[in-house]
Amino acid sequence: MRVPAMLGILLTLSACSDAPEDATRASDAYAHRTMLSHYQNPFPQSLEPATFDLSGGVPAARVRPIDSRRSRPLTPLIDQIALREGVEPALVHAVISQESRYNPSAVSPAGAAGLMQLMPGTAADYGLTPSERFDPAKNITAGVRYLKTLARLFGGHIDLVLAGYNAGQGNVLKYGRRIPPFAETQTYVRRVKGYLAHYRQRARSHARYALLDESLRRNTLQRSRARERRDVKPLPRITTGRQMGGL
Repeated sequence: MRVPAMLGILLTLSACSDAPEDATRASDAYAHRTMLSHYQNPFPQSLEPATFDLSGGVPAARVRPIDSRRSRPLTPLIDQIALREGVEPALVHAVISQESRYNPSAVSPAGAAGLMQLMPGTAADYGLTPSERFDPAKNITAGVRYLKTLARLFGGHIDLVLAGYNAGQGNVLKYGRRIPPFAETQTYVRRVKGYLAHYRQRARSHARYALLDESLRRNTLQRSRARERRDVKPLPRITTGRQMGGL
């Protein structure tokens, strides 16, 4: 047995075991977004639709809205896929805002790619090749389905869903169904919640304007029809020869 070599290995293992868990770098946590099949789920899956309530958990961060010139070209596609998959579009916009700022070609130092920054393993779980992560429709679809999976695992708890999306569900389970103690993940959750609050408010504003527009259209149509009724002149009365004194 080569004693020096074995001693070196033991010293290396000892150094690794002495490293504090909480010192894990955010980039390392981000890099460990692995395939869902690598984990066992100790929590019962929820089949109820997730509401992603923002009233609890960590407070939402104040965020600056993304320039609409970046988001506008992709908004119809994002909304269509989100609604098709039964996920609130505002949540998808919030994740994309934090992940890639609507850049379909974005690549992180850890290797996540595309609009929703999918790691190769996660993409493979949803049937995508590494290159297909740059296809906006495929990337969004896979990312939304991953959010749905996390929502079922964690009962729609928004903090845990977002923490799982950022750091991997394994880390959320490891730390007792809490946000892992990674600075990046904790900041990530607060920022995405901030974006979600912004997009929800914008959606409510658009809905109010849509109702107002519909009301204005109905009132305009009613006034137009009323004017038409007033402007219609009665047809001249046609009299017969007998009424005119004829035979």
